[in-house]
Amino acid sequence: MMAVFRKHASLLLIAVLLFAACGQAQAETTSAASREVADASQMTTVENVVEDGMVPVSGENLLDGDYAVTVDCSSSMFRIAEAVLHVLDGKLTATIAMSGTSYLYVYPGPAEEAVIADENAWVRYTEDSEGRFCFTIPVEALDAGVPCAAYSKNKNLWYDRTLLFRADSLPVEAFQDGFFVTAESLQLTDGEYLVDVALSGGSGKAKLASPAKLHVKNGTCIATLVWGSRNYDYMRIGETKYLPLPDMETSTFEIPVSIFDRPMAVVADTVAMSEPHEIEYGLLFSSESLQLQNSEADPASEMELAAAEQFRVEYREDGAVLLTLGSQDSYLLLDRGAEIPEDAEGLTIIRVPVEQAYVASSSVPDLFLRCGALDRIRFTSTDESSWRIPELREALREERILYAGKYNAPDYELLLEEGCDLVIENTMILHNPEVKEKLEALGLPVMIEYSSYETEPLGRVEWIRLYGLLTGHQAEADAFFQKQREVLENTAAEAPTGKTAAFFHIASNGAAVVRRSSDYVTKMIELAGGRSPFTELPEEDNALSTVTIQMESFYAQARDADVLIYNSTVSGDLERMQDLLTKSSLFEDFKAVQNGEVWCTEQSMFQQSSATAGMIADIHTILSGEAEDLDQLTWLHRIR
Repeated sequence: MMAVFRKHASLLLIAVLLFAACGQAQAETTSAASREVADASQMTTVENVVEDGMVPVSGENLLDGDYAVTVDCSSSMFRIAEAVLHVLDGKLTATIAMSGTSYLYVYPGPAEEAVIADENAWVRYTEDSEGRFCFTIPVEALDAGVPCAAYSKNKNLWYDRTLLFRADSLPVEAFQDGFFVTAESLQLTDGEYLVDVALSGGSGKAKLASPAKLHVKNGTCIATLVWGSRNYDYMRIGETKYLPLPDMETSTFEIPVSIFDRPMAVVADTVAMSEPHEIEYGLLFSSESLQLQNSEADPASEMELAAAEQFRVEYREDGAVLLTLGSQDSYLLLDRGAEIPEDAEGLTIIRVPVEQAYVASSSVPDLFLRCGALDRIRFTSTDESSWRIPELREALREERILYAGKYNAPDYELLLEEGCDLVIENTMILHNPEVKEKLEALGLPVMIEYSSYETEPLGRVEWIRLYGLLTGHQAEADAFFQKQREVLENTAAEAPTGKTAAFFHIASNGAAVVRRSSDYVTKMIELAGGRSPFTELPEEDNALSTVTIQMESFYAQARDADVLIYNSTVSGDLERMQDLLTKSSLFEDFKAVQNGEVWCTEQSMFQQSSATAGMIADIHTILSGEAEDLDQLTWLHRIR
């Protein structure tokens, strides 16, 4: 009897559950079947998402692929967490992931059409791996209002929405060649221009002076933007930040202009509010308004350098570029196919862009890498096993870069067979002049780089701008240098730490090798907010940046230093404190050893010229006592 009761009870429970599930499904179906449109009183504020000056972008202007895209909506209630644009054969669709689960359907059109449409025309949600409701809808064009009706399961109403899929949120690689109007497509000559600039976005209260000044050099456009207030402390394009020009009455910036006649997305940070706040804007530079004020094709002009003193770039009126390295080495950069001018006698001719360089200076390839020109290096004088930079090791392993012998014994036959078009040597070649003479006799231009003579740390990094010029990657080189400059300026702006840091290594004979007070490493320590303890060094009649002193002298000057930084690039890495004590038992008395403030450089440091700003930031971090989380350091590690 009891068993029968349990059986009937179980069947009854199943029936109840099925009834409840059917009821829920019926309720949802009933809800979805409602064909009423929300009126104005039932809607939040409707925003106009289409900005003035926007020009629709059709799928025919895009390359096939899937792209993350930013979507603006006329209603704050229709919150899109993420969107992906799908491009196939000129047709556009988009999958939008909602931040909530309030909408059961969307319809690609106005609500008044949705209520009379067949239910099969409604787009029902699917759930992604995060449980978000997703809808895939057709998109007629980017930068144009896309009407969309959304059905709320809570209100049982259809709501009108307008979506705007922003073209400026797509990468440049997504567009067909020739789509953008650029300095190149406009064939702008070098010089100073005025250009009308329209500002969109924000609250509408911000003002920009128009027309703006536009400086054009070798296809790169730099606009000077003058805001109507002093409240902007930086601008940002993508991840690259630009600081205001000093001593200006209002916030004034110099930023690159990549496109004309379409809004260019930028961010400006304002300090006018209670807290700094980034605001998204669009800048539209009108190509029709361009007015040439003065041409740089008449008088020669120079590349403005921020810190480098060992190279000079002069732009000639005939389009050639005169390059001076060191105190007297002169080169003439000519486009491939350009005739050699009559006044080129005595100048080394370098055809640009360089495509098959032999780089015999181990500090140079890193700068090629950072400006996107690593593929312009065909040969190196450093073999695979000696490289500490992964990209160089891989390139040698895959034979995209070939080992062509040491700087003083290059493989001349290989260089000629493979079509070498430039040899970049460091000053060590001056000790082997016969090698330079033979390379030149074979018709190979030889350029000696003097970056090691730069006394300012930032000056060494600025050589990337020269390599960008040589390889056709000027814009990338300028952007990288600007970012490093900002890192350095932000670090230098911090208050001095008042601490001393001794940078050194121990030679095989037991002597200490330290840096002169004029050396760039010593200046890196100063820029990091510290100072070197080596104030009493012997004068030496040579150009070396290092000084070798006996251990007793090193002990007297560095014993009380707050931090010891061991240079691993010369005598190898130190893993344990015992490794240092093995070199000299005197280290047991050092303050930094007792406090555990002994650090070691990464062995790739001097191969990576781009590390200068990051190294200074790392030194500042350890001097300021903020190096608890060792993951935040890149170029230094603590000795255990």
